[in-house]
Amino acid sequence: MTAANPPINSPVEPRVVVIPASTRSGSVNKALAEMIATEFHRQGEPTRVIDLAEYPMPLYDGDLEARDGVPATAVELARRLTRAEVLVVVSPEYNGTFTPLLKNTVDWLTRVDVSVLAHLFVLVASASPGRGGGANGTAMVRQWMANMGLSVAPGILAVAEATLDDHAQLRGLDRSELAEFVSQAAPLRRAA
Repeated sequence: MTAANPPINSPVEPRVVVIPASTRSGSVNKALAEMIATEFHRQGEPTRVIDLAEYPMPLYDGDLEARDGVPATAVELARRLTRAEVLVVVSPEYNGTFTPLLKNTVDWLTRVDVSVLAHLFVLVASASPGRGGGANGTAMVRQWMANMGLSVAPGILAVAEATLDDHAQLRGLDRSELAEFVSQAAPLRRAA
């Protein structure tokens, strides 16, 4: 491993951050997030997968914020994101939309700094055991991020009929689709 290509989740602050919007063990979206990070790494880009279970935050409430302030976990996560250039959101689809975990996390992050995500180029992905691959939820994440004024990649990655094998690795993903999805960030990464 060279200094230019440190291991995934190394102490070197990465330019690419992948956040699975699920904390459930056995999540196909967490497995997809790991695969996306591995593909970025294979392409020579330092990458970190952030487990939101390590950043617990109460349900956003303005009264709670007025009384207790912004959670330290939100401040720490915001600090980590300020050093990145690419954010990959990997969100399951819950009832046709994205997860409450993702919404709550972003709500708290923007209380740290309303523009905390503004500098990031965003890619959106999902995996689902269903035939749609979470495409409806993924489309909503893309639209939400665009409504916030973020630069969002045009293509999504929606892995349909996704399952985990005996080694907790994602099945059902075409590797060329994965490489094409990750390549959307290549012009940004080359510019640095």
